[in-house]
Amino acid sequence: MIKRLISCTLLLLASVVSAFAQSFCDTTWYTGEGTQYGGVAGSNGGNCGIWVDEDDIYTCALNHSQYDSSMACGACIHAYGPLGDITIKVVDRCPECKPGDIDFSTGSFVKVATLEAGRVPIRWQFVPCPLAEQKNIQVFYDAGTSPYYFKAMFSNLYVALKTVEFLDDDGSWVNIHREMYNYFVHPGGLGGDKTKVGPYTFRLTSWTGEQIVAENIEAVPDQGFDLGVQFTTPYCADATNALSINADEESAEIYRVEVMDVFGRLLATQKEWNPQTLSALKPQVLLVRQYTNKGVYTHKWIAR
Repeated sequence: MIKRLISCTLLLLASVVSAFAQSFCDTTWYTGEGTQYGGVAGSNGGNCGIWVDEDDIYTCALNHSQYDSSMACGACIHAYGPLGDITIKVVDRCPECKPGDIDFSTGSFVKVATLEAGRVPIRWQFVPCPLAEQKNIQVFYDAGTSPYYFKAMFSNLYVALKTVEFLDDDGSWVNIHREMYNYFVHPGGLGGDKTKVGPYTFRLTSWTGEQIVAENIEAVPDQGFDLGVQFTTPYCADATNALSINADEESAEIYRVEVMDVFGRLLATQKEWNPQTLSALKPQVLLVRQYTNKGVYTHKWIAR
């Protein structure tokens, strides 16, 4: 089951940012329109089939194009609107939405705009998901899974999942087809031994190209299991990415600047933006939040 997302600040996993990991970075920004719908809290009723806790407002339906046949399911998005920003998870599809558009759950929409606004301009990008208690990827096997039929969902993803393969008896990796509703299905079952279900060895590839292998994973129909592995692709900071929530920001007077580490812990408070003071701070990525007399703030990701 997907754990409740934590709002306000991205809680990024601690990891060593290697040159290899950085090759997976994607800092693409998208623009479109934001709308709102009731959401699917308290159910797995979204097109992705992902369970959403009853009190979880941090979800959305992504436009059909970027939903990409469920490849976006489980991905997290950091979106900016006229009133603020929020991190949300893709759990549903918006068939009528145009590329770049997001249909927010009502609770998440009011974090970026007023309900009365109805349809607002947004700017957003995919970001790693803030994982709470459970750090590893989970697999849930459908009740119909058997030696002759495989159906499962992979969840609790740090970054979105692109493909899943299984290790066949001959040592080759075989791709498992992904349905529009986010389940991976193999009609003939996995492997040649039809006397049992599992264990299986999976190879997972993220959207960003990272591959991880989960070996000898137990399989029981209608049950979930911990894969014991997780993607490690870091959030890719871009010092040029400074998003303004208010077009009048240039004329606003900054009265407080907060510098935080990747876990959202406050490292320093400044009266004005002074990057020279960051030399004594050790984290590789810093979140800089500026507050102004117009009640707006900007986010800047600073790579060191």
